[in-house]
Amino acid sequence: MPSMAPLTSSKLFILLSILTGLVGAFIHPLMSFFLVDELQVPPVYIGIYMVAVTLAGLVISQILGGLADKGYSARKMYIVASVGIILALIVYINSHMFALILVAGVCFMAFGNASVPQMLTLSRQWADDKPIDITQFNARIRAGISVAWMIGPPIAFSLLAFVGFPGVFGMAILIAILGIIFVYKFIPEKQQKSTSITDKPNVKPPYSFWCLVLAIVLASMGNNMYTASLPLYTIKELSLPSYTPGVLMGVVASLEIPIMLFCNRLCRVFKKKDLLIVSFISGLIFYAGVFFADTFWQLLLLQVFNAIFYGLFGGLGLTLMQEELPSRIGFTSAVYSNAFKIGVMIGVSCTGIIAQFFSFQFALLGAMCAALCAVILMLVFSYLQYQVVKQS
Repeated sequence: MPSMAPLTSSKLFILLSILTGLVGAFIHPLMSFFLVDELQVPPVYIGIYMVAVTLAGLVISQILGGLADKGYSARKMYIVASVGIILALIVYINSHMFALILVAGVCFMAFGNASVPQMLTLSRQWADDKPIDITQFNARIRAGISVAWMIGPPIAFSLLAFVGFPGVFGMAILIAILGIIFVYKFIPEKQQKSTSITDKPNVKPPYSFWCLVLAIVLASMGNNMYTASLPLYTIKELSLPSYTPGVLMGVVASLEIPIMLFCNRLCRVFKKKDLLIVSFISGLIFYAGVFFADTFWQLLLLQVFNAIFYGLFGGLGLTLMQEELPSRIGFTSAVYSNAFKIGVMIGVSCTGIIAQFFSFQFALLGAMCAALCAVILMLVFSYLQYQVVKQS
């Protein structure tokens, strides 16, 4: 069995989160471009591919998450998910038939979508046996994924200009293989405690849990409505310089990661649920500000609210969800990851529909509504938790 020996450290899992995030960051931003430019299919096929692969991925992630809670190896399932990504990319590189790409996406890439939740499960299983701050640990893992998405897309698009899609997808395969070797070499098999397997493994999630899930879906939806509309809104509708979206995304990424890492200190003073409410209120203020802003400097200053929103949201959402169901870490990790994916799917789709009939500016009104509903759901979540404490 591989040993972590002197390398036993939370830094290993942060590195694993970066590797896992990089694989997705090399693939997902390019898929719409790959389908339209490389395969020469109509834009409507983007939606067909995204919905099919996302829905298949949701089912597979939840199945694997449930298996992890029953004592099956999250380490092995992470490796299986990574192999799924590799097989899908091999098909993508060697085929120009949309039907074959779609089948590979549903059969293989859908398994790959489970790599992030299995990484989160594997990390939390290790952390449970260590005298460390779980909130800080989860925040660092999420920050690692954010770092990957901060550097991955620019590198991927730069490589695309020189080596094309086969080269970029080939690089993603190499990173996935590196992740498999890393897990096999440095992450030991987790010996599940009997309590984690037999002590209410199928405990029913409380209503407060599902309120939290819906709030995360809505927050992810609002964030993706903003990011999907940002380039065309700022460049086409506000006539700002073409570098505007890149600068704004880079600034918010540089601000949100320190906030994620600072979450554990804030939790010593404030309750996690209250900080999450502050996060969603900051998102609401941000989207409203962007809707009315018409200059570069206004948009730049508003990124402070965006950073507070996503920094607290990304840093605390997973921990709060796991605290709701401590005996089902695999299930909650899968639900958390899938909530983000559902938000992406709904957010991007709604942006296209709103822009089709109105404008990309009005997509920000949709983001505002999503943030407002997330705040309301968190208030309901707080009320339900209060009722439980009151009755106990």
